[in-house]
Amino acid sequence: YHFRKFSNDGQFLICFSRNCQNLIVYRHSCLSYCNKGINSDNQDEFPIKGQKFDGHFSQLYSLNLASGSELICKDFFLVTDCNCYGMFATATTPDSDSPARLGAIPNIPSMEKITFYLVRLADGTVMDERKFHNDFIHLAHNAGIFMYDDFVSILSARYQSIHILQIRKAGIFVDVQT
Repeated sequence: YHFRKFSNDGQFLICFSRNCQNLIVYRHSCLSYCNKGINSDNQDEFPIKGQKFDGHFSQLYSLNLASGSELICKDFFLVTDCNCYGMFATATTPDSDSPARLGAIPNIPSMEKITFYLVRLADGTVMDERKFHNDFIHLAHNAGIFMYDDFVSILSARYQSIHILQIRKAGIFVDVQT
């Protein structure tokens, strides 16, 4: 697994499968431990279950987000202020020799497909998705995407435009302005 980070409220541990095709979400489960007393033989030992990952975390779900030549961008993850929804991205490998397109800036690489997913963190339901074709968006470390309140701005480097979306409470992307 690639461990990404905890959600802002600390409830969910966000991970990606080794092949970067699946989103895997864990919830922290409290481990209770009680020492039997002063006369116990093994006072300093922690129970075996507490020494393992699954003693502290339980897997909520595994969700296949990427298909074909797309991979989950393991350096990209945003969470809404209400901690209900996570925003994830999948993309194809950038092509530096991409053909010229109307409105595109020359010599900027192109990704055949970039998809943003809005996932309800509690149960793994994909609420909405937004696709960009033959574009280039800096996904690593959220460089080309910024979230403020319930608004998301996505910078298209290839077409020199900013897409502003709103995330509604119902879990859908709404176009605000480009």
